[in-house]
Amino acid sequence: MAVYDIYISGAKHSVTANPTDQLSSLRGKLGKVSDNYGFVYFDEFTKKKTILQDRSLENKPISSIVFNKNVIIMSVVKGGKTDLFGSKVDWFKDRQFGIRVIKNTADPAAVASNKGKFDPIMLTDVEPSNQTANVFYQRVVICQKGTVIQFNMSSWGAAGFGYSIKSDKDTICDSLYICFGDKQNRIGNGSLRRYEKSQNTIVVDSTQSQDIGVSDIIHYQKITAKSWRLRGYKQNGKIYATDQQALEAIAPSAVFDSATGALTIITSITKTISGFFEGIFGGRSTVATKSVLKVGAIGFDHPGPGGGEFIPGGGIESGTAMRGGTGGGTFGSISDIVEDDKNTTVQGSVLFYFLVFESADAANQVINALNTPQSRLLN
Repeated sequence: MAVYDIYISGAKHSVTANPTDQLSSLRGKLGKVSDNYGFVYFDEFTKKKTILQDRSLENKPISSIVFNKNVIIMSVVKGGKTDLFGSKVDWFKDRQFGIRVIKNTADPAAVASNKGKFDPIMLTDVEPSNQTANVFYQRVVICQKGTVIQFNMSSWGAAGFGYSIKSDKDTICDSLYICFGDKQNRIGNGSLRRYEKSQNTIVVDSTQSQDIGVSDIIHYQKITAKSWRLRGYKQNGKIYATDQQALEAIAPSAVFDSATGALTIITSITKTISGFFEGIFGGRSTVATKSVLKVGAIGFDHPGPGGGEFIPGGGIESGTAMRGGTGGGTFGSISDIVEDDKNTTVQGSVLFYFLVFESADAANQVINALNTPQSRLLN
């Protein structure tokens, strides 16, 4: 006999059972609390945590879906709630531009406020565990309510690059610049911890806490960040100028093999292109391979939503950026700016949405889910 810690949308339930017992037997021991939930396993083919939607397959042994340390995950598949599945990333990127959201670790007041809060979670290709829920996002940032954040940006630039970060209803910054000085035509990096027009830090809160009307929620929740070429400027009496263009296309290429059903993503196409990724995304160049699901590949049709990460959705609310306390540093100044049109000629543009957890308990459920290692393939 063994004691299994079963996390049902992140809430822990302990059950004693034999590893050889069927999943249906385990469901019976859980009782009604499991009625709207499906077991989650790690699919070795797709390399994702995946929901076992077909209950006829619950004749499999408990040992076939156990994560390390006798952990079992269940995710909501019916009713009025949903969990989220997605692929966890460190950066959102588009063409020559990348952006990352992290906790503000520079301002003392922000550090104190962030104590005990988890780091923002960045997910791509987010889908609901409950297939009746209409919750699909290409990119999401999930924070604990009240987290003070900063944005890290990386972009190709000529004399430098300009950038903006804003929602439909609020502007965090409209035109700020990273200047390259004498080292031009390259990748540059910068960070932002405050609003451009005020000395306020950037806090992620729930739209409900801000009394934002239902019809306006998406306009506060949705954030667009982009960069564009800075071609010339004057600073400290010296003029810097260059009109060099970036590579036309540095997004990863993809090759689909119809025979094997594999989609290969190549990120290090040339030395120049891989250099871009080295500059932005982690100091290394890689060739990453990602597989697409082949119907029937593991004995049954598409097993339902799956992703590198599973996020309990019970305590999630729509989020928005808002002004916090004083902080965030100061900006320098330049003049005689020559730049590309930031509305029509950009290096890249990234759209993402904020979600928040309303309570520390809900956030703890997220940590429970994220800390579960992989299980074996269901067989």
